[in-house]
Amino acid sequence: GVTYTFGEIDARSNRMAHALKARGLLRGDRLCVYLANSLDFIDIFLACVKLGVIFVPINILYRERELSHILSDAEPKLQITDADLPALREEAAGQSSELAAVDLTADSPAALVYTSGTTGVSKGAILTHNNFYFNGATLVESWRITAADRFLLALPLFHVHALGNGIHCWLLSGCFTRLQERFEHDKATAEFLDFKPTLFF
Repeated sequence: GVTYTFGEIDARSNRMAHALKARGLLRGDRLCVYLANSLDFIDIFLACVKLGVIFVPINILYRERELSHILSDAEPKLQITDADLPALREEAAGQSSELAAVDLTADSPAALVYTSGTTGVSKGAILTHNNFYFNGATLVESWRITAADRFLLALPLFHVHALGNGIHCWLLSGCFTRLQERFEHDKATAEFLDFKPTLFF
């Protein structure tokens, strides 16, 4: 029920970046995030991208065995769950909305995304800033997504399609996006009819 401008999203993620820096995260560090779809998830992802911190999304349906494997393999400097959000939000709220640029290249790692593990244990795949940019830019061009479109994003952001394509198609096109916390068929159908999207992930 709350609407944000791109400028407000930018400022929020800058504040979050300062909060993450204050917790000791530096370029090249890994941050594991175990969260459902939310504006906090997007704030943290964009903060990581701006800092050069490698974002590691974890499927919220995973339990101890899968979590232990990813945490052991990714070796994160920090983990964020729902329990950490209140303190992190409070820390971010008091930070500056301005952020100095970090020296990154197009081939700098942006995320470490784990496979579903259907043929064995999950394997981590590094995605660069270029991976995210070109995937998004190609879809925006080929699907002719514009700022006039209305995008209903219901896929989980921990999944590479929503993270890589959903968020980046939204940012690159400037379209209006509604984010669902989680996909529920009846709710998605009702929101689809109410929101009248031209794009639906």
